[in-house]
Amino acid sequence: MKLKVKNQLTVTRIAILGTQKLNKWKSDELDLIALRLGQLRSDLWNEFGSLKAWGVSKFEIDKQLRTRRVDGQKLLSARTAASKDKYQLPAKLWEATLYDVIDDIHLVQAACVEKVMKYLGQSFQPFQAKKGVLQLTLESREWLEHPKLCTLVRKFWYRGHTKVCNQIIIKAFDTKIDDKGVVWLRFGGLTKGKTLKLPTTLPTEVKCQLRLIKRNGRWEIHYTTNIQKASKKTEGKIIGCDRGYTEVYATSSNDGARFLGNNFGKIQTEETDYRTAKQVKRNKIRSVFNKAISQGNGAKADRIKRNNLGFSKWNNRETSFKGKIQTIVFTATHDLMTNAIKVAFEDLTEQIKSKKPMRKRMKRNVSSWCKGIVTNALKQVSTRTGCTVVSVNCAYTSQLDSRFATLTGSRNGDKFTGHDGVVMHSDTNAADNVLARMSDVEITRYMKHSDVKVILLKRTQKFQDSLLKTEAPSGKDKPQTLEPTRKLTSKVNQRANYKQLTLFDLG
Repeated sequence: MKLKVKNQLTVTRIAILGTQKLNKWKSDELDLIALRLGQLRSDLWNEFGSLKAWGVSKFEIDKQLRTRRVDGQKLLSARTAASKDKYQLPAKLWEATLYDVIDDIHLVQAACVEKVMKYLGQSFQPFQAKKGVLQLTLESREWLEHPKLCTLVRKFWYRGHTKVCNQIIIKAFDTKIDDKGVVWLRFGGLTKGKTLKLPTTLPTEVKCQLRLIKRNGRWEIHYTTNIQKASKKTEGKIIGCDRGYTEVYATSSNDGARFLGNNFGKIQTEETDYRTAKQVKRNKIRSVFNKAISQGNGAKADRIKRNNLGFSKWNNRETSFKGKIQTIVFTATHDLMTNAIKVAFEDLTEQIKSKKPMRKRMKRNVSSWCKGIVTNALKQVSTRTGCTVVSVNCAYTSQLDSRFATLTGSRNGDKFTGHDGVVMHSDTNAADNVLARMSDVEITRYMKHSDVKVILLKRTQKFQDSLLKTEAPSGKDKPQTLEPTRKLTSKVNQRANYKQLTLFDLG
């Protein structure tokens, strides 16, 4: 196993297969390989996607599917002989796809184990030496003997299937640079003794595992490489940012209350409206297509399917839209971390539930919110710039008055009005609350919103009581509480209250 050099990070890069359009034989060969590997991938998920591969390594599964020896003679098992006749694939391509599928299945199982442990109040450990009895029991097949663990696993476990047939995993290959600086990729195809030789846009020769993916009529090469991490900054501002839909970020007051990525919401709304109108028209055409099929008019159905129900323009527009969004997000993230040493942002992994029912157009806009791209940009740019990124609890950061940290104001659109009539921008106010939440000892990152609400209500009540004391009330009217007080029962580990969880701080 190759050791990773200090201050290096493994990232995925994408190159293109074929500097020009591939000839028909090579293109058909790649499509046929991907189709057969897709059938293999689907069958493996159908067979091992349940509990059959739980606690069983990929090497043991490989032994079950490969040849076996009896009395010194090499014999094919019934399963291996059937699979060999069915898929007609080279052994190296078959093995690479098998290991990749089993790794994906084990990854889904690890996610289920992590959710079960989080439900029981324990943390998931990636290192073998730090794993506890519960994690070792869940990772093996011993949990099948415990009814309570079986109930929890059934609660969080989802059986997997796949229909992906546009990928090729390559482990055994050769790359070589010619006189013109073009890197050529060579690996064995379906014909025995005949090698596929393909030009690529790889910058240098690579030796890692490759994943070929066909998208929009061209083949992409996904490979891993190591990049040097930037050293941690020692000078700069500690700022908070509010992630929004209209703009990418709104920074706190100590950073000048800037708004970065202003066209973020406009582009998403325009694209969502276009998709809605386009799908309405496509559904009308599809009804005509179905009617033509039911009437037996095959020529008309073929013309409609060929000219009106394709996905070439749709995929090209989708690629262009994602490119625009990524450009806006990464540009805004670089501007955010230019003069910052530490950035606090909201943890929006959990679904935000609204009491009021949203309109259809609002639901479409919220569902298309590209907050996952923003999280990825924060992770990547922080590694390159040496800025530390801290994720905090997002509960009630938009409803708090940042001046007093109390629930004494009201928000209406872009305006936040305090109890004393002072009007602030709601996004800037939320960014200030995010910055204050980073140093809050009582409110941790994974605390439930109901527990956060109890803490904030108590603080608000104390603030209101202090205002009443300064105003010297007559004593006839008692101050009313916002809600009936109840005993705070925090289920969070109190030792973690004094240890802030810093994301992506890779040392």
